[in-house]
Amino acid sequence: MKQYVSFCRNINRALTLVGVLILAFSIILTFVQVILRNFVGFSFKWAEETTRYLVIYAVYLVTGRLLIEGRNSVVDLFYNIFPKGIRKVLDTLFYLLIAVFLLVMMYYGYTLVSRNVKIWCASIHIPWAVPFAALIVGSLNMLIQIPAKLYLVWTDGTVRENDGTAAEGGKQ
Repeated sequence: MKQYVSFCRNINRALTLVGVLILAFSIILTFVQVILRNFVGFSFKWAEETTRYLVIYAVYLVTGRLLIEGRNSVVDLFYNIFPKGIRKVLDTLFYLLIAVFLLVMMYYGYTLVSRNVKIWCASIHIPWAVPFAALIVGSLNMLIQIPAKLYLVWTDGTVRENDGTAAEGGKQ
């Protein structure tokens, strides 16, 4: 299981890099679009739609990292009053519920993708299935993190990586 946690972390590093690069490209594209529109009077018809879909993908690519590192939003008003053992059980229940939700989201994402393969986006002329595929990508990314997260919850996040540094996550 330690190797699986390490595998998840490696995937998260790669996907975070891709997400950051996509976000940087989106920022540059938006900046160029604003400059062209305001100073030259010209704009790319496809820039706004492209930026929108790229940002959606950037967010979904990083969601797995947020999940395994415990950086997602939590409401822990009553959670912290329970003893550590009960919190582990609650975490397990929460992450199993999240897994069920992600499976449902993947199912509906697949439905949207399959229905929109032949319908094209207005300005960038790609199938609508491409933006909707972000639901599947993000759900799958988070879903593969859940076993690792559950392992970290039950081992108190004490897994060590190959380089000997202490593992993150497992604590909220």
